[in-house]
Formats: sequence, structure tokens, C-alpha cells
Amino acid sequence: MKKLFTLIIAALAFNMANAQPPMGHQGMHGQGREQGPRKTPVERIAGLVEELKLTPEQAEKFAPVYLGYQGEIRKIRKDLKMLMDSYQGQEVNEKVAFRMVMDQLNADADIIACKKEYMRVFKNYLTPEQLSKIFLVEKRAMRPQRPEGGRGPGHGRPQGQQPAM
Repeated sequence: MKKLFTLIIAALAFNMANAQPPMGHQGMHGQGREQGPRKTPVERIAGLVEELKLTPEQAEKFAPVYLGYQGEIRKIRKDLKMLMDSYQGQEVNEKVAFRMVMDQLNADADIIACKKEYMRVFKNYLTPEQLSKIFLVEKRAMRPQRPEGGRGPGHGRPQGQQPAM
């Protein structure tokens, strides 16, 4: 496994500067919601490689494409954040509220369109099983870490209460 990560890091170092999105999708909006500690692109890809059990050959080809995908998603979210920031100081009346919600929905649609486009590209690098897991693994990686036991306050039993034996 150590060799695999070394190979990934070497491939990323070589390809990082040249990693361009494979498609011309340019979202107009984005969604800024980041939780937990930020991971570097190499850390995200290394975790994805491990969880999807990619071969070294798959990882080398997949990494630059995935970096392009991540860049497009980041741009959509950044654009939305800038758009939402532009509403600062405005009185939130019905018209402004409607525009804000529509901007958010449009950003969501842009993210979905981007994911659909990249699914068509990812299938060239992943097995069907890996492809079926790609966005699930990504969502899990973005969730904030939960306390031991996998439950946070308000999920299931009241806080401090021990499970029945």
C-alpha cells in the first residue's frame, strides 16, 4: 500500500500542473459549505484510491481527471458564495429572497450537471463497482467526524444516556 501512495504522489506531482478539466463545463454558481479540516488534493485522492481499491494504473490515470472534477465543483461553489455575498446589506424582501433561493437551486443544478458529465468520463477509468461508489465515498469524506460510537447529540438516544443492556 505504501508503494501505491508513493506512486500516486509521484503521478500527482507530475500531473498537478497540467491537470485541466476534461470538459468545458463552466458553472455560473457555486455552493460554499466546507466542514472539518481541509485536505490537500493529494490526501483526498489517496483516500479515494484506498477506499475504491484502485490499481496503480487506474490511480495514475484517474487522479488528474478527478482533480479537474474537483476544480469545477470548487468553482461552482465559489461563484455561489460570491453571489450570496453580493446580497449582503440588501433588505431581504420577497423578490430578493426568491432570487437568492433560485441562485442556490441553479448552483445545485450546475453541480448535478457537472457530476453527470464526469460520470461519463470516470467510467473510462473505473470498474462499474468503483463507479457506483465514487460519489458515496466522496460524501462520506466530506462529513465532519463524529464522536466515537458514530452518533452525535440528538441522533437516537438523549445525550449522556447509556444504551440498555
